[in-house]
Amino acid sequence: MTADTAVADFFSNWDVYRAVIDNNCMEHREIYQTVAPILARRVAPFSILDLGCGDAAGIAPLLPDLPLARYVGVDCAAPALEHARAMLTPVTDRIELHVADMQDFLAATEEHFDVILVSFALHHLPTSDKLRFLRAARARLLPDGEVILIDVVRKDTESRDQYLRRYAGLVSQWPVGTERQRRIVAHVTGNDFPEEVSVLPGWASAAGFTSVEEFYRGGQDTQAGWILSR
Repeated sequence: MTADTAVADFFSNWDVYRAVIDNNCMEHREIYQTVAPILARRVAPFSILDLGCGDAAGIAPLLPDLPLARYVGVDCAAPALEHARAMLTPVTDRIELHVADMQDFLAATEEHFDVILVSFALHHLPTSDKLRFLRAARARLLPDGEVILIDVVRKDTESRDQYLRRYAGLVSQWPVGTERQRRIVAHVTGNDFPEEVSVLPGWASAAGFTSVEEFYRGGQDTQAGWILSR
């Protein structure tokens, strides 16, 4: 796929993405309501690296009320970052946005961060890359840093095929219209590789994180969130 085709493909699906967010189909409101107090525990100026940030719609409303020193957003889709730039206008003097693959960015950067946010992005990586990614993220944290990991998950013992059938059933109930439902299911079937919910905390421990705290479970057991402390 060429860059021009990728951009066109992104825009063709932007209405689907926004419909999912605007109708709260994946509980973004509830999730970021739980993220807000986690970030609010930090009283000194701190930095955030947001990997796979998309349009930053979830995190952007929280930032003006925080002692934010620096926000770095990374996404492989340049159009998403243009939307993010608009969302982040209230803190525009403290943001930096990069068009890059999140794995490549972690490998290339020498900067360390207080918080690394990975929201609904890890499941796009193949299983063989996920533990490597968590290790790379830990290496980019400052001594008191933490990863906030939010992702779609399978139930324990549930195969990917079983998950896909179950998820398609859930999507069929989303108030986004039949055509958008079809496109969502096609995207998930082709691009989503979620792990069993008990696997990710074990990988975090194997990656060297000293504690793993689950702070969210929802979507009828299709998504969860963890704080991974360095």
